[in-house]
Amino acid sequence: MTLLLDVGNSRIKAGLLKGAAMEPLGRAEHRGAEMSSVIEELGLPDGGVSRILACCVAGTEVRDALAMALRARYGVMTGFIGAKREACGVLNAYPEPGRLGADRWAALIGAHARGLSPACIVDAGSALTVDGLADGAHLGGLIIPGVEMMQQALFEKTGDLRSLSQAPLSGGQELFANDTREAIVRGSLVAAASVVREARRELARRLGRGPVVVLSGGDAERVLALLDEEVIHAPHLILEGLAQLALQEQVA
Repeated sequence: MTLLLDVGNSRIKAGLLKGAAMEPLGRAEHRGAEMSSVIEELGLPDGGVSRILACCVAGTEVRDALAMALRARYGVMTGFIGAKREACGVLNAYPEPGRLGADRWAALIGAHARGLSPACIVDAGSALTVDGLADGAHLGGLIIPGVEMMQQALFEKTGDLRSLSQAPLSGGQELFANDTREAIVRGSLVAAASVVREARRELARRLGRGPVVVLSGGDAERVLALLDEEVIHAPHLILEGLAQLALQEQVA
């Protein structure tokens, strides 16, 4: 079996590749936690893992700690992917392919494997990323702060708002809020959804046909609620891309 790991800035998601089928496992927060305890939360198998393939955007400290803990558990070195010029039928738009985030690269491959074209691929995590894909060609993308990061920037960097960060939310559904914390929360969600809508419009103009929005990430459901476009919620898209990369390696 091949263990697949999607290591974001806040959490890790795990999956198992058995033959050609990817089975999602658990997820766990890793920020500030002991890696051994994080691994236990993921629901990993006790044995039978012959290979580990990971996508990590959380920095070298997390990457090294994860690799060490997994080697102690399975006796296997972890392979970390990076973006390349081309893989699994996807062509990277970046002049320097390795500068594209590994998570975005895996998501592009996952979407292509699903046969989604054209597609507007959105990961609503710590950062919100948007990438265009058509006929296997990456069309470039956008990156903005994620929903939580936008909110934290206002609460932490603006003196008069800092005291509001723990205030209860009213839970209303109208666009315009009647208290400041609610206004910040709704405003960040509207900003994220607006970027997705604008990206989709631009791709439709450029391609002459409307792309499907493929949405993943921890805040996907909150952003999804504000979108009217055709949306596919794909919470394991990066793991799906990792599975395709693992299968390509098996063939090679």
